Amino acid sequence: MKINLTEEGQSDTSCLLRIYDIAEFSVHDGPGVRVVIYFQGCNARCEWCHSPHSQLNYAPLLFNPNVCIGCQRCVSACKNQCHVFIENKHIINRDKCIQCGSCVEQCPASVTGVKGSALHLPTVEVSVSSLFEQVSPYLQLGGKKGGITLSGGEALLQTDAAKQLLQLCKQNGYHTAVETSGLLSPEIYKNVLPLVDLWLFGMRVVTGKDHKRHYKHIQKVLKLLTDENANILPRIPMVPGFFDRDDVLEDILELFKEFSLSSVCLNPWNPYYDAHYMQSGIPLQINPPSQEEIKACEDKISLVFTNFNTIKYENNETKH
Repeated sequence: MKINLTEEGQSDTSCLLRIYDIAEFSVHDGPGVRVVIYFQGCNARCEWCHSPHSQLNYAPLLFNPNVCIGCQRCVSACKNQCHVFIENKHIINRDKCIQCGSCVEQCPASVTGVKGSALHLPTVEVSVSSLFEQVSPYLQLGGKKGGITLSGGEALLQTDAAKQLLQLCKQNGYHTAVETSGLLSPEIYKNVLPLVDLWLFGMRVVTGKDHKRHYKHIQKVLKLLTDENANILPRIPMVPGFFDRDDVLEDILELFKEFSLSSVCLNPWNPYYDAHYMQSGIPLQINPPSQEEIKACEDKISLVFTNFNTIKYENNETKH
């Protein structure tokens, strides 16, 4: 990801938005080759979330110990004494971190704004117009078969900025998709409905083992979208212990039946689930499942949806 903010003093009246990543050539988040904008902030708090740093308004400092060379320049760079080395082990006191970026600037194993560095501050504030200007060349390369996908986090939490970005994309003839948990206010969805060509709709009837069920809320949002003839692709994450539960699968099938949903995207378990927890200093919400548990979960969910059109964008095919 490379993000260029507007130059100091430059006039820009467009909304500011907070993002933590951009994928310029994605084939997993809608038809064709797409630009995916990852918005900062999420209200779902799914226990299996593989991007926990995306949930807050600003992501915590990411630290990759595998890249750290132990030079300790971060210790002298940080005025708040966030960084300490104990027996050559790099420890970060995150309660003291104010995300000033001084440690990133002084770290020889880090480049500001580049993920994969030893130290990285993911969240960037950027105007909608300058962001659109930056991604436009990639949108042009994607052509009519591609487009832009607003992801997250939950993109529509930043309603005004998301709407302005969608408007720019539609004015320039680009296909638009929005990934959502379906857990926002129906009014938010109604506000951007004419600007969205495809809804990548996460079927979050549960977000955790102990959380309340979201069936009725998702039902209300799906009714709003289907009443307006919106193009909806439900997405089901194959998460052992959650979406292989009989009651959850029954709920999802009921929603498919009520709203005549015939296609589905089954998202496999992310093998890098725990990576950002480690780098963010955030405790794991669930233990990573075993390969046997993952396989059993995928087999069960796939069997339940055998009679639906299963869309896999990465191989550009539809299985019946």
